[in-house]
Amino acid sequence: MRMMVTIGGVAALLSGCAMAPEPVPAPGPGPHQCDAAAAASLIGSHVGAVTFPADKPVRIVCTTCPTTRDYRPDRLNIRFEEATGIIRSVDCG
Repeated sequence: MRMMVTIGGVAALLSGCAMAPEPVPAPGPGPHQCDAAAAASLIGSHVGAVTFPADKPVRIVCTTCPTTRDYRPDRLNIRFEEATGIIRSVDCG
């Protein structure tokens, strides 16, 4: 019985020495994250009427077209309806 109390006491002391968890970064675009919220105003526009900076990764694809499944957090995806050319959604990846 005395051995259990000692082990329990040591465990309690050691748990107080545990390192604090690293802070979680705030949500939102970071240096390697696209800013889909800023591009949300494009929804409803015709895909042929908008331009994008050449230095930013942008993937323009129809909503029913196959795409690669690679995830790139810095890439902005513009998804448009194939029949009309109207942008239906924007997201990162």
